Amino acid sequence: MDDLISRTRAAVWHPCTQMKALEATPPLAIARGDGPWLVDTGGRRYLDAISSWWVNLFGHCNPRINAAIIDQLGKIEHVMLAGATHEPVVALSERLAKLSGLGHAFYGSDGASATEIALKMSAHFWRNARQEEKNGFVSLRNGYHGETVGALSVTDIPLFKATYAPLLRHTVQVPTPDARLAEAGETAEGFALRCADALEAHLVEHAAETAAFIVEPLVQGATGMAMYHPIYLKRARELCTKYRVHLIADEIAVGFGRTGTMFAIEQAAI
Repeated sequence: MDDLISRTRAAVWHPCTQMKALEATPPLAIARGDGPWLVDTGGRRYLDAISSWWVNLFGHCNPRINAAIIDQLGKIEHVMLAGATHEPVVALSERLAKLSGLGHAFYGSDGASATEIALKMSAHFWRNARQEEKNGFVSLRNGYHGETVGALSVTDIPLFKATYAPLLRHTVQVPTPDARLAEAGETAEGFALRCADALEAHLVEHAAETAAFIVEPLVQGATGMAMYHPIYLKRARELCTKYRVHLIADEIAVGFGRTGTMFAIEQAAI
């Protein structure tokens, strides 16, 4: 294990990590996974309570998933979708359409890429509609949507954003409905509606230059698992429709059953 740790210190740039800290607190040397458990090179087991950044919903080395991957590798491992298609991607896209109620599926490599794609789709829609001035974006205070340049522009976590501020596009942040910020005696629902009023006040003035409002449904993860009442999403949907602004639901951390429904927005019936 010591050799692996020395090699990782010398060769790997670990994300969200102060590299100096690796000298005093070395990373876990993981050898394998088993369901919800990680097993290090010494055989010690760790409960992967964050699902390795919420990726492994069905556990490590899931036999059904592994079998499907192995089967597919025996046919073709990858083919670009620009000018080509294949049965698995069509079947998956059809299933996603039924689950989400949306149309075509566009595939990205990670969460930040998905955010970038959504922002570009929104701006491109308004461009095609000959409303190029609708190219601004609104997000919630304390929100997180990724760390590529576009995604970081709509993020509002200084730890990730401040250093790169000169590179980023200006965006607007409106009050978060984080229930922890409600006034004494104010309900989570009442606070959420008050924050929705702030969103409307912004859209009244700026809808003509706003392409989309992007939001983490129900839970703002990176700011400390901040939860809010689903009435905010319902009201946001109504306001975005009223003022002709796209609503982007960033379900990267909360989708696919993580909040109890397939998608978190289902809890707001939108």
